[in-house]
Amino acid sequence: MERAESTARLVDNDQLDLHNEQSESEVSFDVGFSSGYESSSDVSDAEPSAYHHGDSQVEADDGVGLECDVSGSHVKYQNTSALCDHLKYIMSMPDLCDVTFIVGPTRVPIYGVKAILSTRSRVMYQLILKNERAVSEAKKSRKTRQSRLTIEVNKYQPEDFRKIVQFIHCGSVDIDSRSVAGLLCGAKQFGLDDLRRACWDYVRRCSQTRPQSLMTIQRGANQYIHHRYGIKLFTKIQHLVTPTTKRVVTETTV
Repeated sequence: MERAESTARLVDNDQLDLHNEQSESEVSFDVGFSSGYESSSDVSDAEPSAYHHGDSQVEADDGVGLECDVSGSHVKYQNTSALCDHLKYIMSMPDLCDVTFIVGPTRVPIYGVKAILSTRSRVMYQLILKNERAVSEAKKSRKTRQSRLTIEVNKYQPEDFRKIVQFIHCGSVDIDSRSVAGLLCGAKQFGLDDLRRACWDYVRRCSQTRPQSLMTIQRGANQYIHHRYGIKLFTKIQHLVTPTTKRVVTETTV
C-alpha cells in the first residue's frame, strides 16, 4: 500500500487547475513523475521536524512535529500532519459534518464538511451548490424538511469514494491495488491533479515491481468501465498483463 500526499495547500484555491487534461506522457510508464507520492508510513514514523533559515535546514527539537520557518523578523510554525489527522477524524463524527454522501447500491453514508470540500475542489463545490439549490427549492414547495445536505453518489464503490472524500478533506490517502481505479476516476472527476498523477505512478510501480497486482487493478478498473479513465486504465493494464503474470496469479489463488 502506498500513500499519496497532496501538494496543494488545504485552503489554497490557486492550486486547483481543473482544465488541464492528462497528457499521454503521464499515462506512459516510461516517464517519471513528481507527484508527492510517498511510501505509506505512520505519522509517528515521520522524520524529525525542521526549520529553514535561508537556504539551510536545521532540525527542530520540539518533539511535537512542528515545522519552523525563520524568515526575517518572524518565525512561522506549522504542524500540518496533526491538522490532516484531525480533518480525517472529523469524517468519522457525523455530528460535526454538514453533508452526507449516500454511496452505491448499499447506500453507505460518508460524511464531510462542505466548507472544506468546496475549498479544496471546485467541482465538489459545484456539486454541493447544485444540491443545496435543489433542497432550497424543495423546502419552498414544502416537499422536504431535510436539515443536513444529502447527496446520492451511484457510480463509485463506497470505500473508494470514502478515500476520495478523505483526500479532498485532508490531502492524504492510502493507494492500493483495489482502490487505485476508483481513486483515479475520482481524481479526474473532481480535478485532483496530484492524486491523478499519484495513481498513475502507483500503477507504474506495480508494473515494475509487483506485476501480480495488475490483475487486481484490472478487476477494479472493470468496476469503473463506465468512466473514461476506468476504460483507459483497463486498457493500459490489458497491455501490461502477460501470460506469465496470469499464471502466477492463478497459482497463488488455487
